[in-house]
Amino acid sequence: MPYTTNVRLRLFATFFLIYFNITYVPIEGHVGFGIGRIMICSISIIFMLTYSLKLSKAMIIGIIYLLYQYLSASFHPESWRWSTLLFSTAFVLSYISIYNFIVIEKVFSIEYFLKICKWVMMAYFVVCIVQQALIVIGIAYSPLVNMMLPLGRGLGCQSLALEPSHFARIMLVFYYAYIKCSEYIRGEGPFTLNELFSGEHKWITIRFLWMMLTMGSGTAFICLIFISLYFVRKNNWYYVMPILIILYWLIQASGIEALDRATSTIEATRTLNAETVRETDSSASARITPILNSLNADFTKFETWFGKGIDAGLAMGLNRTMFDDYGVIFYIITLIFNFSCAYNIFSLATILMFIGIGGGSGGNIYYAWALMMVMTCVKYFHENRYNPDIYEDDEDEKEHEEIAISSKTTNA
Repeated sequence: MPYTTNVRLRLFATFFLIYFNITYVPIEGHVGFGIGRIMICSISIIFMLTYSLKLSKAMIIGIIYLLYQYLSASFHPESWRWSTLLFSTAFVLSYISIYNFIVIEKVFSIEYFLKICKWVMMAYFVVCIVQQALIVIGIAYSPLVNMMLPLGRGLGCQSLALEPSHFARIMLVFYYAYIKCSEYIRGEGPFTLNELFSGEHKWITIRFLWMMLTMGSGTAFICLIFISLYFVRKNNWYYVMPILIILYWLIQASGIEALDRATSTIEATRTLNAETVRETDSSASARITPILNSLNADFTKFETWFGKGIDAGLAMGLNRTMFDDYGVIFYIITLIFNFSCAYNIFSLATILMFIGIGGGSGGNIYYAWALMMVMTCVKYFHENRYNPDIYEDDEDEKEHEEIAISSKTTNA
């Protein structure tokens, strides 16, 4: 691919990843999907059709995903909704475009992707600090810096996300991406906790922890509990796990409201009883009970396998499962999509995906697709970590091209 085209795609992919993981409510509205995201999805599809209309895993599985989704919806014409299906189409095609740019066109080097991770986390941190400073002086509403609703959670804020729980998920995935890609670069295996608090990683880790501990979200504490599993390895689990359990109980005794909600939800989830989870935390139950209800679904019914129609899950209320709308077969397709393109099955990222804090396909939630794109980069760099090409930036290509142009000019 010509250098100028590659640069154009890299700049667009960079802008897309950053923009899709940021929600400026005055533009995107209170549902997180406004004119800005509609425009950037449309541009991404045009870019793919123009510069990267190439067969890839994402394109094959994405087309199957959409065809089956439309087929399943057609079984229930009474619930057919074009808006839902068109949004889904936009998400899938946008994902395919970004996947092709990353994996086929190779627009990112691993160092460049690390810069994106640091940029996004720094932007969130700066806005977080600004919002918290305003809260301290008594200002709870300031659209200019994305403060749209008084949260009443002390220093709790949403930063550049739609709400604190989204803020937590986005920071978790970007921090995970940062440490994993830094790990691939050094080629020495996982970091220790001490290493992440020293050298170039120190301030990134400190900023990450400040945001997670002060944003006022129970989801943030759940994210911290699960990211701590990164430090558990087969050669240290026998002493690291007891330490983590002791820390878990000590922190639980601290009396922090958001942490109490998180730990209580985890305790309730261990019972595998959806009603217990609902009684513990009605907000968290909206994400957890569908998983628990799915374990008790009636797999002898046609509707379980092929779906009950668009938004059937909403009608099910607290009894909904993970596959009410389009069925178990569609859910299996989403898993194939996720594991083929964005996740390594035997990894911490897979746990993050299943518990709903790591993103993924399977719904029309903007941040889930945004985080899946970030995880796609991590998977790509993991699979190519021994390939020297991922460490080379386009500056080398530019230099070679300039030499070639210079040579042609001289000969002329």
